[in-house]
This record gives sequence, structure tokens and C-alpha cells, in this order.
Amino acid sequence: MQNRDHWVDYAKGIGILLVVYGHVSRGAYNAGIVMDAKLFKLIDSIIYSFHMPLFFLLSGIFFIPSLNKYGRQRLILDKVDSVFYPYVLWSLLQGFTEVFLSRFTTTKTSVDDVLSLLWQPRAQFWFLYVLFVVFVLMALTYREQRGAAALFVPLILIAAWISRFYVQLPFPVDFLATYLIYFYLGSQVRVWKDFIIEHASIVCAISGLLFGCLAWLFHGKLGLIYSDQSLLALPLALSGITMVCSLGFVLAKAELGMLKCLTLFGTCSMPIFLMHILAGSGVRIILNKFLYIDNASIHLILGTVIGILVPITVFQLSKKTSLPGLRYLFAPPPFLSLKRRMN
Repeated sequence: MQNRDHWVDYAKGIGILLVVYGHVSRGAYNAGIVMDAKLFKLIDSIIYSFHMPLFFLLSGIFFIPSLNKYGRQRLILDKVDSVFYPYVLWSLLQGFTEVFLSRFTTTKTSVDDVLSLLWQPRAQFWFLYVLFVVFVLMALTYREQRGAAALFVPLILIAAWISRFYVQLPFPVDFLATYLIYFYLGSQVRVWKDFIIEHASIVCAISGLLFGCLAWLFHGKLGLIYSDQSLLALPLALSGITMVCSLGFVLAKAELGMLKCLTLFGTCSMPIFLMHILAGSGVRIILNKFLYIDNASIHLILGTVIGILVPITVFQLSKKTSLPGLRYLFAPPPFLSLKRRMN
């Protein structure tokens, strides 16, 4: 990746670290690992208030360049290979593993639950399902807007976001109404990126302060959690996203050696996203059921570390020519690749 885009890797790295920690902490809490319930719920709600909107925005950043490069049809086929294929494969792999290990896990999973993946995504895979639908929708409908007309689309998307408060929308329309605004803002990166590059430290400080104030108001003063319907949820998410993105610019410029691991997390964010539940849950089961360790700190630290390192290791091994089969965990074989057929 070119230097000017290293900030994206840093932002993705921070985001995926929050994803893994969030799922590990939820797994430990639901398994009855003793921890401060009030603190858990506060941290959980703060993370979930912005980390998935962050990934939709980051996913939108390369939408227009990809659309210009591939065209509408080839872009959709590319996303079948890079998003829909891993969604289906890992929904099945994780789902049937959960069925097999149901007596050890915090949720009971049936075969019917796993096989409903085409209309009802499970666990963390809802993100890939909705992201694929977003890419298809945007590829089919996106048109370049200039002048006053450029304000029309974000206003419509904000109205759609607010509409969820008053209308019960079916899946996946409700998720599209929630997250499409962030993807679109990411696709307009050329509008805001240069400003943040020039003033990254100031923007990071101001957005961090704003996020802290809004989080205090939202979670503390009003006693809300991330899933509550509130107009404050949008500025809360946007301030958190701005904080992480501007921090990404700061870190990319500083090139601090000990934090460069975040770029590795970022470039491996898809494998980590796909595998971290199995890795983290495996750690929890071993610690809790076999080693009888119920210390929350040990569960959180080991679960997060293993949830990141195991996927990275498997992904790096998949690149080796001596292990060609592993690559199909993340990309389709040639005979299934729709993008390859179009070349």
C-alpha cells in the first residue's frame, strides 16, 4: 500500500483490535466469568457506539477508485469473490463448529440456524452480509454529484438513518438505513482527507475531546447504551470515527516502531474478522472448562491476543506456495472465482 494510505491500515488496525476485544469480553461475560458488570457494559457500549460505523466508512474509501477501475459489473463480481465468498464459507465453518461445541459455548446453535445464512446472517457475519448488499446497491446506483446536488444524497441518508426511530424496517433494510451513511461518507474521502492530513493532531485532539464529552452525555448523563435510539448516536459515532481516522494520520506520519503492529492488524483485518471468534472462544473454553481459570483479566488478554495472532498466522501461511489449500479460506479457487471468469 502506498504511504499516503498507511493511515487506513492504522485505522483498520485500531478498529479490528476493538472488534476482537469486544467479542472476547462479551464471550467471557456471557460465560459467567466474574467481572465488574457495570464497567463491562459501559466499555462495551462505548466500543459498539462507533467501531462498526468505522468499518463501513473505511470500506467506502476505496469504492469510487474501484468503481472507476472495474466498472459496475466487475466491481460487483469482485465483491462476490472478496466479501460474499468468505461470508458463506466462514458462516458455515464457524456455524458448524458452534453446533459441534454447543455444550461448551455460551449460545446454542442449530443446523437450521447455520443454513439460514442467505437470509439471516449469524454472529459477526452480519457485517459482511450487509457490506456486500451496500456494495451492490452503491455500484448500481452511484452517480457523481456536484454543487448543491452533492448535499442531496447525505441528507437523504441521514433521513433514512432517522426513519428507523419511527418505522419498523425489515432486515436488511434496517441495517442499510443504519450504516449506508457511513459508507457514503467514506466514499467521499477526497472531500475531507486533505484537511485532516494538514491538521491531523488538532483534529485528533478536538474529535477525541468531543467523543469523550458525547460519550459522557450519552452513556453517563442520559444512561443510554449503543442500541438505544437517539439522535446523539450519529454525532457520537462520527466523532469516534474522526478520532480514529485522524489518529491513523498521526501514527502514519510518526512511524512509531512499537505501534507499527497496528498496520499489520489493519492489512489482516479481514482474516482476523473471519477467525477471531473461533480463536477467542477456543481460548475461553480451554481456560474455563479444562484449566479452571476464571480470572477475567487473563481471559480478556489471552483471548484478544490469540484472537488476533492466530488469524494473522493462518493468513500468512496461506500465502506460502507449499500450503496452497489454505488460500481458499480467504479467496475462492479459480473455478469459483467470478472475477477471474470476467478477465
